[in-house]
Amino acid sequence: MSGRDEELIDLIAEEALIDKAKLDPSAKLEDIGLDSVDLVSVIFAIEEKYGIEIAEDAFDRSDTLGVVIGKIEALIDAKAA
Repeated sequence: MSGRDEELIDLIAEEALIDKAKLDPSAKLEDIGLDSVDLVSVIFAIEEKYGIEIAEDAFDRSDTLGVVIGKIEALIDAKAA
C-alpha cells in the first residue's frame, strides 16, 4: 500500500469510527460495517481533504475497500493532472 492508501484508510477509520485493523482492502464495505451514513461522512471528509468531488453513487456497499481506494486515487490523480 502507498502512503496515500494508508492516509485514506486512516481517514475512513476516523470518520466511520471503525477499528483500522478491520479495514482490509479485500473486505466489502458492508462487511466492515460502513453504512450509508458513514459513507457520506467519509466521502465528505475525503472531498474536503483532497479538493475533489465524488459522486454520491460512486461506491456500492458491495465494493471492496481496495476498489473504493482505487476509485478515490483515480479522482485525486485526475485532479492533479
